[in-house]
Amino acid sequence: MSPIEILAIIASLGGVVLSMAKKSLAWVCNIIASGLYGYIFYQNGLYSDMELQGFFILMAIYGWWTWSRSEPDWVPEKSRRSTLFTGLAVALLFGAGSGFLHQQYFLSVSFPFLDATLTGLSIYGTWLATRRKIENWIVWIGVDIVYVGMYVNKGLWGTAALYLVFIALALKGYIDWLKPLKNRD
Repeated sequence: MSPIEILAIIASLGGVVLSMAKKSLAWVCNIIASGLYGYIFYQNGLYSDMELQGFFILMAIYGWWTWSRSEPDWVPEKSRRSTLFTGLAVALLFGAGSGFLHQQYFLSVSFPFLDATLTGLSIYGTWLATRRKIENWIVWIGVDIVYVGMYVNKGLWGTAALYLVFIALALKGYIDWLKPLKNRD
């Protein structure tokens, strides 16, 4: 494991833990982690993941701005079912299109369709998080399970272990965010 991967793991964990606590500083950690992981994924031929990091940086700026403007003790919200299905459909279409393009134009691409589909779903999960939607945690649990296998296959053991931790943290985040919703209903 490289020193850059270690720093990326630390920043990533900080981002998730602070998100669970509904702290806007989470987005600063996410910016740092995304910059570091952009480099790591480029080095490993995971171009969709590399490109995703640029998007994550933009969304982290938006999330930081959105969360900073809200009341300190905000309550998460639920998404409408139609919004969820539309978001998932767009994410899957993105995966198919982006995977096809990567397969056509990059000889060293790894897992073009899987990587691109996970990227599409990650974009969707991030968007849900910036909007404070509880379903973001469910999206992340599913995506992270698949990412573990992909990173193990690429020999990114530290990152695979990080994503195992992300699964546990996402479960806790979902439970923590669910409590105020149950109290409100």
